[in-house]
Amino acid sequence: MIRNYQDFVTYISENGIPSIISFDHDLGINLDNTEAESGYDPVKYIVNLIIEQEHRVLPQVLCRSQNPLGKTNILSCWNNFIKTIDQS
Repeated sequence: MIRNYQDFVTYISENGIPSIISFDHDLGINLDNTEAESGYDPVKYIVNLIIEQEHRVLPQVLCRSQNPLGKTNILSCWNNFIKTIDQS
């Protein structure tokens, strides 16, 4: 299980995009007591990576966040991206 944005980026860089990704929104605080990136940041990263590298196989994206607004933002970002692909 990956628990922060940097580990997510490292994992994707080393292993590629997995077939299923389950996001959480609230990722807590960093070791230096600053607020960690939210689960929205990795979704944006994946969307941009897919666009840049022209991936043909898209992962299934899930969100298990208990934060209703955060969950909506994550899924809206992904679903809006999927709509743009379907329209092209």
